[in-house]
Formats: sequence, structure tokens, C-alpha cells
Amino acid sequence: MQHSSIDVNIPIGDASMGGYLAVPATAPSGAIVVIQEIFGVTPAMRAIADDFASQGYIALVPDIYWRLQPNLDLGNGEDAEMRQLAVDYSIRYDEELGTQDLVAAADWLKSFLELTYQPAVLGFCLGGRMAVRVAAAARFSCMVSMYGVGLEKMGDLIHAASCPVQFHFGENDNHNPLTTIDAVRDATRTRGRTSDEFFTYPGAEHAFYNRFRLDRFNEAAHQLARERIARFLAQHTPAA
Repeated sequence: MQHSSIDVNIPIGDASMGGYLAVPATAPSGAIVVIQEIFGVTPAMRAIADDFASQGYIALVPDIYWRLQPNLDLGNGEDAEMRQLAVDYSIRYDEELGTQDLVAAADWLKSFLELTYQPAVLGFCLGGRMAVRVAAAARFSCMVSMYGVGLEKMGDLIHAASCPVQFHFGENDNHNPLTTIDAVRDATRTRGRTSDEFFTYPGAEHAFYNRFRLDRFNEAAHQLARERIARFLAQHTPAA
């Protein structure tokens, strides 16, 4: 499906947060706020937004590091020095302020495109963690967390999410040991929502969805996760 894309500025108080917006050429099936990995609004994140637009969804990737350093692109993790710099930025990132920024980005998206429905939120790595935070803080149609980090301590926020949730983990994820995966699975189950979903992928590592991360990309896991996300979005983000 044809789509267009632009860089945007999202008003935050007296300042503005950058972002990347991909829009399908035809009437959208819904909208998604896509939250980046620790490396910035990289070509990989832009390609993922483009892929969602090709499926008929509006996709916005906010620049979550804008308060620290706007327009960061630290690659995909292959380079050790750049990877450490990305880790440093993720440590310095204020998640409370970041949650407010992401909720504001979702509100801006609705206003800018005059949407009459709630967007979904989907994130990768640090973004998968932030997706849980924003789904607990505001209304979204659904939430997808792709190998979110540190979620074993976020059971209360998982429970607080007001929308259906979907989690994806590679079973060989060095950032999410089986104890973490089990804790998130248990938190999802005890929400008592039949619409919630939890998936693991044998042999898949952290960042398995990222085509640009050549040392981690897993084609089979990527395709299966993509199909599951598409089905989940179709169920919970109908354009109204």
C-alpha cells in the first residue's frame, strides 16, 4: 500500500519534540504511537513505521530523547561504543517526564489528523517498557510491548493498563531472562482479560524484530510476530 512520511514537531509546553510520521494513502485502519529502541529515531524505527503505514495504519515515532539530545541516531547496536552511548542515554532518560511526553504525542496525533478514535501504542526494548507506562497513564486502544526491558518490576502498571495488552519475547533474550518472562506472563494472566496475549519465540534474541540489527534479526520470529501484531491491531484499533 502506498504511503507518505514526514518529520514533525510536536508541541510540548513552550518547546517541541521531533518525530517521524508515516501515513497511508487511503483511509487509515487506525493509528499507532511507535516508541523507539534505545538508539533513537533510527532508519530501523522509520522503516517499522513505514511498514505499519503500508498495512493501513498511521504511525508516529516520537523522539523520546529530545530533552537530552534531539535527533539522535546511534545505529542498531553493532558498534560497542555507540551501544554504550545508547545505554547511557537510556539511563539518563526521565521515564516520568517521558510518559507525559508520549501521552502528549498521542494527543497531538489525534488533534493533528482529527482522529475520532484512540491510537494504539507499541514499543521496542526501552520503548516496550514505556509502552506499559503510557498504557497505564492514558487511554489507548491497545498496547504491544516488544521485548520490553525491566518489566518484572512493573506488574502493577501492567495491571493498570486500561486496554488489551500483547507481549512478545525472544526465549534467548539476554536482557530478559526466563524469570522476567515468567513474571510478565503471570502479570498478564492475573489481569483476567481474555483479550490479553503473551508470546515467546524459541531461538530468538533481544531485538529479533529489527531487520537492521543483522546480528539479532530473526526472520521467522519477525514474520510470526508481525502477523500476530497485525491481527491484534485489527481487533482493537478500528478506525471510527
